[in-house]
Amino acid sequence: MLKPSKCIKSLKHQDIECSARFTVLCWNTAKLTLKGPYKESLKSIIENENIDVLLLQEVKKSIAIELDINDYSYILSPNIQTKRHIFGVLSAFKVSCDEDFSLLTKKLELTYATHKITLITRHKISQDKHLMIVNLHAINFVKDNDFHNELNSIKSTIMSHKGAMIVAGDFNTWNMRRVNYLKEFTKDLSLKEVGFSDNSKVKKVFSNSLDYIFYRELKLTNSKVIDTKKISDHNPIIASFKFI
Repeated sequence: MLKPSKCIKSLKHQDIECSARFTVLCWNTAKLTLKGPYKESLKSIIENENIDVLLLQEVKKSIAIELDINDYSYILSPNIQTKRHIFGVLSAFKVSCDEDFSLLTKKLELTYATHKITLITRHKISQDKHLMIVNLHAINFVKDNDFHNELNSIKSTIMSHKGAMIVAGDFNTWNMRRVNYLKEFTKDLSLKEVGFSDNSKVKKVFSNSLDYIFYRELKLTNSKVIDTKKISDHNPIIASFKFI
């Protein structure tokens, strides 16, 4: 593994503020982003569900080829790089992005001795208000206390933001101790959890959900899980919001 390069960005909507209503898709793509079936599935979901914000984890990008993400602006924040590919989390949107910040975990995962990463972006609602979006893939294969410490590091980084916030991703909450640490994290940030009527389709380990969307100072208007017929071992989760 090579040291990850800096973020890859394509910001094409810097003169557009957030819409009053918007829809977010969160999906751990299991490194399948270069595969035809994944691309076709994502395109179909974007068109059918009118997706405004994509929050993807385990994105795989060829170093030699530009990303093709419809007409979105995007930021890809890498945690792994090889000679041919970059892997990381990707946030895509059709509004301005006034600020972005990447936060690598302090601990390394034991399996591949790699970091996980969180991408934090801020988007203008009005002249003096911003929406913060946090796209994360939580660390795995470490002690639960290390998981807790990494969540606290993210919390301390975003705690000062005043106003609307979305925190979403694969939290690797596969045991109850991790679930409780996540509950503590969301309580401290005054975040609400998006619920799903078809929760059985959300990726689970030992009956514990891994994928979540949390929010604050927004009104949730709709939510759903899309069954992608095992394209990834995770299904995309979708939530629609409007500003209060």
